[in-house]
Amino acid sequence: MGCVASREEELNTGSKQVWKASAEEEESTSNSNLSNSQKKAKSFHETVHSKLAKNTYFSENDVVVLKTLFDSVAKEDDVIDESEFIEALFGKKKREECLMNQKKGQQGKFMFERRLFEKFDSNQEGYIFFDEFVRTLNVFHPRMNTNEKAKFAFDLYDVNGNGVITREELKELVSAVMKRSIFLNLDEEAIERVLDSTFEQVDIEKDGSISYEEFYRMVKENRKCIANMTIPTLTTLSTEYPEFIFLQSGG
Repeated sequence: MGCVASREEELNTGSKQVWKASAEEEESTSNSNLSNSQKKAKSFHETVHSKLAKNTYFSENDVVVLKTLFDSVAKEDDVIDESEFIEALFGKKKREECLMNQKKGQQGKFMFERRLFEKFDSNQEGYIFFDEFVRTLNVFHPRMNTNEKAKFAFDLYDVNGNGVITREELKELVSAVMKRSIFLNLDEEAIERVLDSTFEQVDIEKDGSISYEEFYRMVKENRKCIANMTIPTLTTLSTEYPEFIFLQSGG
């Protein structure tokens, strides 16, 4: 009986050792898989960042900072919709006002912001994805050439996309900016005078519209007209982070 008991004890001990070894092996495999998964995820993000850095004026470190900024606006769904975009530019109060105007069918006040959103949303899917965000911000980089900046600005004002800026298109956007500005509050007559002066100087062909060639001629003569197409802090993202986040998202 003593031998049998001793044998049973040996078997039980051996069984426990086998189960322990199996569990340790399974845990090790699980940790290995988790490690590989994490490595793949890290590799994926590094690849995305590298590609964006390679095709823009941003460094990989800059792209990491931009991802942090993007995530702070996009929240959980990893995309930026129009209302989130407006909130990032002007604050929560303006976002709520925009949503209220949309419900009432009164979207003219935020027409300029909607046009800007549409330019960031290059795929026209109704959302801004991270790669779109970086590539569009690249146009505002101080190192970007004047032609690309001018083309972006021209397309912004060419609302219907027919290759020219009409008086009506320009009036719509100028009026929209005036409606939300606390510093500029031009009445209808004053806006018409601004338009008269603009078309007198820029519409060389006198056909009632502004072509890109005419627009670019104006830009070359006066670079200040696209001064808002450059964001100086985009050159110091890596060194000024996180100050950049607060500087750009305030309001």
